[in-house]
Amino acid sequence: MAEAGGLQAMWEQYRDDGFMMITALDGSDPEGLLDWAEEYGLTHPVVGDGAGEFYWAYGDGAWPMPVLIDHGMVLSSVNAGGQSASMIEALLYPDE
Repeated sequence: MAEAGGLQAMWEQYRDDGFMMITALDGSDPEGLLDWAEEYGLTHPVVGDGAGEFYWAYGDGAWPMPVLIDHGMVLSSVNAGGQSASMIEALLYPDE
């Protein structure tokens, strides 16, 4: 899962600037979620959506589902595997 490594790199680069991201996965087993995060070296929050509520409200058809959260704690982007540094910078620095 190449995008997991890319998301982790973006998390490390931008987290001190106020970048917040969670990754939602299909499942609710805490041990399984932890195993998945450890397998891909993720340190940002990974949450389970076993009932699919988040997925059906915001999902785009794929797991994992990275969610970018802006400074106002508003979900700004939900896009499996499609996050980019330019998207993050637009959220962090909207006036630039």
